[in-house]
Amino acid sequence: MSRVARKLSSTNVYHIVIRGIDRQRLFLENNDYQKYLDLLNYYKSECGFHLYAYCLMSNHVHLLICTLGMELHVIFRRLGTAYAEWFNMKYNRVGSLQQGRFYSEPVETTSYLHNVVRYIHFNPAKAGIESFPGEKYPWSSYDSYFQSPGFVDTQTILESMGGIKHFKEYHSSPCNDICLDIDTIKRRIPDDVAVEIINTTCHCPNIVAFQELPLLTQAANLLLLHKKGLSERQLNRLTGTPLGFIKKTIAKSK
Repeated sequence: MSRVARKLSSTNVYHIVIRGIDRQRLFLENNDYQKYLDLLNYYKSECGFHLYAYCLMSNHVHLLICTLGMELHVIFRRLGTAYAEWFNMKYNRVGSLQQGRFYSEPVETTSYLHNVVRYIHFNPAKAGIESFPGEKYPWSSYDSYFQSPGFVDTQTILESMGGIKHFKEYHSSPCNDICLDIDTIKRRIPDDVAVEIINTTCHCPNIVAFQELPLLTQAANLLLLHKKGLSERQLNRLTGTPLGFIKKTIAKSK
C-alpha cells in the first residue's frame, strides 16, 4: 500500500510530532534532552527553517516550524538519524528509535498558529508534570519568550499576538485545543511519573538497565509495577519489555 501524501502548507508552517518506537522513551536523562536541542539548533541553521515553538516530552516531540522552502522529509531525516546514532551509541543499542514517519499538519491561519503554540506549551501540564506552562518544566520553548530566545524565533509569534503581555494572557486561559493529538490512550499515571516509580522500585535508571536484569527479576518487577498502577502498555513502552511477555506474566499471577 502506498503512503498517503503529506498535506502541504501554503504558509510553509507545520506542526510536527515525532514519536519513540512502540511509544518508548526518546529521552532517558537530562543530557538526552539537551543533545536533541543542540542537534535541533544545528539543523535549524543547516536546513534553514524557523522554529516558533517546541516541547520535548519523554516519548514524543512537538515542533512548530516554518520550512522556508526546505522539504520536511529532508529536515527530519537528518535530525532523526543524527539523534538516533548518538542515542544508540550512548546506550549500546541498535535499531530504530523513531516510530515510523513523523506526523505533520499544515498551519494555515494566524488563529490556528496561536492555538498550536499554546497546545505545545501546555503538553507538560496535560501530562501532570506542572500546573501551567513555565512553572517548572525545562524542555519547552515557553521560557524562551520571556528570557533570551536562544534559537527560538519568538518575534513572529509575539508580533502576531500583540506582544509579550498578550502572549502570557493567551497562555493563562484553559487549553482545550486538539492539535494533531496522536496520543489517544488515557493513562492512569503520566509517563514521567511512571518512570520515577520504575526507577525507585527497580533501581534501574533507564530501559537498558531494566533489560539487563535476569528474566525472573524482570517478571517480579513487572508484577510489582503493575500493582502500583502502571498499565501493561506503559510497562511495554517504559521498560522495553515485549507486550506479550508482560501480559503472560500478569496473567500467570492471577
